[in-house]
Amino acid sequence: MVTAVESETAHIPDVGDGKTLHRIQLDVGQTGIHPIIIKAVAGLYASMVLVFWITFGRGEATLALGFISLLGAMYFGLLTGGTLVSDTPDAGNGVRSFSQFLNGRVVTYTGWITGREATLQILTLPALLVVTAVVLGVICRLNAH
Repeated sequence: MVTAVESETAHIPDVGDGKTLHRIQLDVGQTGIHPIIIKAVAGLYASMVLVFWITFGRGEATLALGFISLLGAMYFGLLTGGTLVSDTPDAGNGVRSFSQFLNGRVVTYTGWITGREATLQILTLPALLVVTAVVLGVICRLNAH
């Protein structure tokens, strides 16, 4: 017997009738992205904004940084809330451990990838943005009068 986790074709969950946001998805805890990855993306974004505050957080730039911080909090609040409300794993399966996620498979719209590949794809850009922000901050501080 082949389960959804072992199947080679991706299963795109039904979106329901649209009357409720909450829906139970049988395999999302076993085939979806681990919550630690979502928290890591939010943490990397917060790190980048913190570097910007340290580097540019004075004068007129504080208004722009305030808006960036507010919009980032709203974005990740909606992302977290949406994740909690929709695609809830059923009580029988639950969410796999982080090591099981890394060594397991993740379903995407185009098929299956490993958990390590998913982690790399999701965290590469935010991590590079933090590195870029740090380099930019160092350059600005070294060139300050």
